[in-house]
Amino acid sequence: MKPVDPAPWIHKIPKYTPGISKETIARDYGAPHPIKLASNENPLGPSPRAMEAAKAAIATVHLYPDPEAAILLESASRFFRCSPKQIIAGNGSDEILDFLCRAYLTPGDEVIVPEITFSYYRIAATACGAEVVTAVMDDLSIDVSTIARALTEKTKIVFIANPNNPTGRYLTRDSVNELISTIPPSTILVFDEAYAAFMRKDDFSSARELVNTHRNIISIHTLSKSHGLAGLRVGFGISGSEIRETLLRIKPPFNMNALAIAAGAAALSDDEFLRQTLETTWEGLDFFSEHFTRLGLACVPSQTNFLLVRIGERALSVYEALLRKGIITRSMASFGLPDYLRVSVGLPGENRALVTALEALL
Repeated sequence: MKPVDPAPWIHKIPKYTPGISKETIARDYGAPHPIKLASNENPLGPSPRAMEAAKAAIATVHLYPDPEAAILLESASRFFRCSPKQIIAGNGSDEILDFLCRAYLTPGDEVIVPEITFSYYRIAATACGAEVVTAVMDDLSIDVSTIARALTEKTKIVFIANPNNPTGRYLTRDSVNELISTIPPSTILVFDEAYAAFMRKDDFSSARELVNTHRNIISIHTLSKSHGLAGLRVGFGISGSEIRETLLRIKPPFNMNALAIAAGAAALSDDEFLRQTLETTWEGLDFFSEHFTRLGLACVPSQTNFLLVRIGERALSVYEALLRKGIITRSMASFGLPDYLRVSVGLPGENRALVTALEALL
């Protein structure tokens, strides 16, 4: 009997390659205390306020969660300084990306993504039958002019990670305005600002400041990195009313679970935890930059919580040797950068352990 065939474009979906887990390294390499510097997670753990809120919410999990996630949106509106009526909450920011693709893409439409960026944009768009157009980058930087030249009448969505993953580079305020000037009103411009909390440059502005004047812009945010809630999946889309109302039409009624709603709302009010996170991250970036340079390794200046470091032709063997030492980094071969590793900032002792291991290997 012939099996049921999926939609023809499903076979085109590229496979997502996640970072290796601590459990895998402990099992396969016998590392008793693995160090994970691969997935850009918060080394401090979750916000203490978030943990307390989640514990309290456990007693309510026999009930369906609030379909509007009202306390979460209210907390997010205060944090992001916008109206709750401009925010939609998602089961991670990747769910917001899915909503956008499902709401706006049909087979034959085109989306534009930079050459080296977060791979889920391609996955979400291809799953809806869209054609993904790759915009070539300039020395690991997003090239606004290349994106402009790639626009056609079929372009429905342009995805921009700002700052970009996995390079750590960013578009300045002027570059963003230049890009906006080239995008027609019929094209959705998505700014994925998952790492914007870590910015240290004055010439950057969040796209959420633009949604009141640009009906085709949406700013995407997550609590996975800066607020330590990667395991609970809390993301947001901030936009004008037209995009938001469109996405709400396809949002499942209970897409946010009760623990995520409670913990997310509390985390956004935990200013001290965010301060500690930024301090730890920035000190770690500076530490890595200093010692990678000392070791003769070039690294891309980063405005995130990770560094892209060029190891050279030995990158894969160094990556595997680090695994044997119980240290997990991220090989960039799947991004088309086989000479590079991406290194997340960890706790000071974890950062020192990586540098010591590299000294021995190099």
